[in-house]
Amino acid sequence: MEEFHGIIVNKSLKNESVVDTWNVIGKKKGNWVLYKVSVNEDDLNSFIKKLQSNMAKGAWYAHFYNKNGSKIIVVFKEKVFETSNNKENLNKIVQYGKSLGIPLEQLDFIPSTFTSETY
Repeated sequence: MEEFHGIIVNKSLKNESVVDTWNVIGKKKGNWVLYKVSVNEDDLNSFIKKLQSNMAKGAWYAHFYNKNGSKIIVVFKEKVFETSNNKENLNKIVQYGKSLGIPLEQLDFIPSTFTSETY
């Protein structure tokens, strides 16, 4: 069973109290609060469905990644992309995000490995 970490923006949530039910392993405060969560692979699909049902309307996403970054999952309210971490695959996700109005500089999917995490 593989562990995934995910980055979720507080403003993307309709009800932020849902965070209390998550395994939050990091938190970064700025203009937004970024929550870093840990989810076991076996629980990931149900976590993503619950997250999508609690996502606010608008141009938001969350992303999840495994330890070495070989798998990336990007979650939008209406769509989920699961892919290997390569430029061609990520470009499709970036294009989708841009079509929703998300600025390019926010579609970086960083961190994408456990070793690249800063909080």
